[in-house]
Amino acid sequence: MKRTITVLLVLAIGVAGAHAATKPKREQAPPEPTELAGQVSRIVDGDTLWLKTAADTEPVVIRIEGIDAPESCQAGGADATQALTKLTLNRNVTVRVVARDEHARIVGKVFDGGVDVGDRMVRDGHAWSARFKYDRGPYVAEERMAVALKRGLHSEPGAVMPREFRQRNGECAHPGSVPKKSGAAPSSVVVAATAPVGASGRRCDGRLYCSQMNSCEEATWFLKNCPGTKMDGDNDGVPCETQWCKR
Repeated sequence: MKRTITVLLVLAIGVAGAHAATKPKREQAPPEPTELAGQVSRIVDGDTLWLKTAADTEPVVIRIEGIDAPESCQAGGADATQALTKLTLNRNVTVRVVARDEHARIVGKVFDGGVDVGDRMVRDGHAWSARFKYDRGPYVAEERMAVALKRGLHSEPGAVMPREFRQRNGECAHPGSVPKKSGAAPSSVVVAATAPVGASGRRCDGRLYCSQMNSCEEATWFLKNCPGTKMDGDNDGVPCETQWCKR
């Protein structure tokens, strides 16, 4: 009887060993995030740019991870785009890739040498730390500093986060946000407002400041037709007298 039990135990151990040998190996941990290097060839808005790398014939669209800049057609959007342009356009940067978003854009942290571009945009008040549910994002300390010092879009009360702006007004149109498959990428920023209203071809799209206008005529139309504009400091009915409507 004991011998039979011993034989059965030996067989069981052998079967278990064979099963362990054929069991598939555990999947290895995913590799570290890919790092891209190249020159910034275009700025789409305050948190999106084109990167021209040596390995790619067409520019790669990069969404800066961890920040949320104002929409191009909302208050602060033009300033954010200009700030990112000054920081990165035509400069060599590295991108630590972390994901792809729903638009197939690469999402990653952008560095100019040792400078974290996302950190700088939030610190200077040109973007918010990106939120996700209860997570206030990686740059919440920098955002609080910008708010306390009233920098950039926090210089006046009532700044609206992009998510809330999109819920109220829809998304801005960016006809040039995806690189074309032929020809070189243009270096200028292309921004189009949402659908026009009325014979003038304009609509109130959230722009409030002179820096967001393109002409005296446009600034005058916004002043007369859109509430909350900040373009007539002396209340004489003439907007943007320094930038556009010079006398």
